Amino acid sequence: MTLILKGISRSINRNWIIKELNFEVDDGECLAILGPSGCGKSSTLRVIAGLDKPDEGEIYINNIDVTNVSPVARRVGMVFQNYALYPHLSVASNLSLGLKVRGVSKVEQRKRVSSILSVLQLDHLSTRLPAELSGGQRQRVALARALLRDPLVYLLDEPMSNLDAQLREELRPELRRLILNGQQPVLYVTHDQQEAMAMADRIALLNNGFLEQIGTPEELYKNPRSIFTAKFIGRPQINFLKFKDGLITAVRPENIYLSREGYQCKVIYKEWLGMNQLLFLESSLGSIKMICKSDLKVNEKVTVNWDTKDEFQFDTHTGKRLDKAITKSKQIISR
Repeated sequence: MTLILKGISRSINRNWIIKELNFEVDDGECLAILGPSGCGKSSTLRVIAGLDKPDEGEIYINNIDVTNVSPVARRVGMVFQNYALYPHLSVASNLSLGLKVRGVSKVEQRKRVSSILSVLQLDHLSTRLPAELSGGQRQRVALARALLRDPLVYLLDEPMSNLDAQLREELRPELRRLILNGQQPVLYVTHDQQEAMAMADRIALLNNGFLEQIGTPEELYKNPRSIFTAKFIGRPQINFLKFKDGLITAVRPENIYLSREGYQCKVIYKEWLGMNQLLFLESSLGSIKMICKSDLKVNEKVTVNWDTKDEFQFDTHTGKRLDKAITKSKQIISR
């Protein structure tokens, strides 16, 4: 039941919202569509669901071209960030409505609704209205509705964005168990890179409607192909340092270390991260973020360094990653 996008583009008022998207999601795989607000994440999902029509390209579900097929006939299970529950219907009625529309018998409706409520531990809430539920409970009802649809593809549009951080963390294992460990392809839209890296097998990073980079979370983190990817993936954010030869060198905060030789810095601010500290340093190269265990004080002078194998170089004009061989001879300022 592979999902395939071939050259999908969509425009509004002659402005491209998404442009030439090409990717596929295999059975049982979760692909997170990640990027900043307005980059085309939700528009991609709407096109796949059939809610919007692409200007160019084709969409295949289970090897069938569904580009011009109605949303209902595509058999996608969509979970929205605002839950999209009918406020005047009980939990059970919200879940059975879709089954009723599809012609499922009342006996079968009750059986399937009861089963999914049990799986999601919502049995005791079946008669309640959405307004009487917590955010986490409403989200589970929305997930239950998608599960009942028995879809060929799951489309999740910021499904946990309205929940607090603790509740999102609690629901992640449940979401993986119910949907992400199934046999269907899953598209998971989020602006939260930590959530994408925790939930997805691969990440498609969008930048102004274009596919910036696609790969496993580890690939995007350890092998960014552009400044955009390096900057967007990873928290705390990567350090960008300018040298005399005009190259931009990037080093992640966890790869910076205290050293006898290197760059002279001053601690200007620090944040506690449990066992570690996040230090903000002032140097001749600009601001540097560093994660360390040492208990350093604000205004303290330190010397830092990093291994060249842990750095990335980017072209200042294109923003693209440079090959290591090109940058071997770069002239680094004296340390």
